Amino acid sequence: MDLITLLALNAALVLAAVLLLWLASIPLRDISIIDMAFASILAAVTGFSLWLSPEKGPLQWLLLAAVLAWALRMSAHLVRRNWGHGEDPRYSRLRDWVDNDRAFTWLSLRQVFLLQGVVIWLVSLPVQVGMLAPAGSGIGWLAIGGAALWLAGLACETVADIQLTRFRADPSRRGTVLDTGLWRYSRHPNYFGELCVWWGIFLIACEAPWGALTIIGPLAYSHLVINVTGQRTLDKKMAREKPGYRDYMAATSGLVPWPPRRRA
Repeated sequence: MDLITLLALNAALVLAAVLLLWLASIPLRDISIIDMAFASILAAVTGFSLWLSPEKGPLQWLLLAAVLAWALRMSAHLVRRNWGHGEDPRYSRLRDWVDNDRAFTWLSLRQVFLLQGVVIWLVSLPVQVGMLAPAGSGIGWLAIGGAALWLAGLACETVADIQLTRFRADPSRRGTVLDTGLWRYSRHPNYFGELCVWWGIFLIACEAPWGALTIIGPLAYSHLVINVTGQRTLDKKMAREKPGYRDYMAATSGLVPWPPRRRA
């Protein structure tokens, strides 16, 4: 199994998965099912890459364990949060871009499903390359450091999601800003944890030859989370909708947890 073949086969796997989800979204009238399936597709790419790998040493099993543990937690969280609540409003607003359902069907394929497929393939690059590490590739200091960063990130996003879920479930806090727990030190500790997970996986993959070249994966994911679909977009939305959020932004770190500044 050479690298180019593995990358091509995984691209085909991801394409098949997002096309099936796209077809399912048409009768369901819910394109947000791609969000609930995001982690599962990444787990499938990881398992498929291990199955195709001629070597199955400690490095490969460490990568598999890291991705599966993350995917199980992420999938459980997203399904519990989204199941039965209909289409995410972010996606529903896309329906206003076109005049009819047929046009929206093709728009959703281009703007959501195929784009998510590209993101999944890019994010999984370190895992794909790491799975082709030659025999004798053990757990070195890079992998140990990566595993520590992964564990810290997983813990951070888990705690942040629990705190946010409890906050949203409290009717007395409706319309207010979550600024306690991890959210006192970062406006987006869940995003910070998510990026730590994938930068940690990248460091683990750096034990393999050519692993360092897969830095495009975590770089692209960081750009999307910070500048496109995550931090900046959510900050703008929250600043419009919640009184006091601008003061919270002025006092609190955007991503990396840091002691808050004194508010005016």
